[in-house]
Amino acid sequence: MRFSEFNLEVAAVRCEPSGREVRVVHETNLLDAVLQTGLGLGQSCDGIALCGFCRVQVLEGLENLTTMGEEERKVLAAQHAGDDERLACCARVSGPVTITTDYW
Repeated sequence: MRFSEFNLEVAAVRCEPSGREVRVVHETNLLDAVLQTGLGLGQSCDGIALCGFCRVQVLEGLENLTTMGEEERKVLAAQHAGDDERLACCARVSGPVTITTDYW
């Protein structure tokens, strides 16, 4: 979807099992999107890929997130995360995404 007045592309981020959804401008990170839904998400490193508390499972739309960087990869490997998991502070949205976490 394109927000025509400002020529911005937006995408939906849906959080399960609550069903809360928010539309965000492309390149918004998942952490900011989750906070916009009113849900909480663990974090202690101010979003610099150190703590791993913001880990989420991507149920749909994994291909609509930015490529994983080396720091995020290291944190997730240390946590033995699955291939469908990302750090919400690192993953940026470029299309519709549905996520969940044990935190909720």
